[in-house]
Amino acid sequence: MVKKDKFGKLVKEKMVKELETRIDERPDFIITSFMGSSVSDLEHLRKNLKKASSNYVVVKNSLLKVIFERRKLQDEVSKIESGMGLSLSGKDIALTCKTLVTFAATHDKFRIKGAIIEGKSVTIDRVKVYAALPPRQILLAQVVGGIKSPITGFVNTLSAVIRKFVYVVDAIKTKRESASTEPAPEVKA
Repeated sequence: MVKKDKFGKLVKEKMVKELETRIDERPDFIITSFMGSSVSDLEHLRKNLKKASSNYVVVKNSLLKVIFERRKLQDEVSKIESGMGLSLSGKDIALTCKTLVTFAATHDKFRIKGAIIEGKSVTIDRVKVYAALPPRQILLAQVVGGIKSPITGFVNTLSAVIRKFVYVVDAIKTKRESASTEPAPEVKA
């Protein structure tokens, strides 16, 4: 009997290390409860998350508790209930949040419990805020546009000043040319 218990403990430790490695690779993750969701629904979720370069992992509660305690995430331990899963996010956390929030809206038994983003505990409301953000590419385009706008305005202002200067110089030139080509007025004595 002792060997069997020791073997089970080794297997659990191996599973914890494996999940910790995956979390180290993708430190932003969303904590969910899926109890009552069908396997086909979860497969559909996994397929949608794959488009966001994310994945979904079902985690045994006891293992999740160990991981949270090792990472000093005591607030997250209280969120553990039956049927827990983690969505490990890719580069675009907003797209992962959007996928999960959309899925949760159409599947009553699937609930978002919270998240860890940039090493900090995040509430469900904050996850919904992330979900409302536009995709990463659009945000980057908006940043570039915001940086480009003042520069473009400055260039346009400088070109307007130069253009007006050229008009003034041209007007002076035209006036002088017309003054030199006019016959001198006759003086009567």
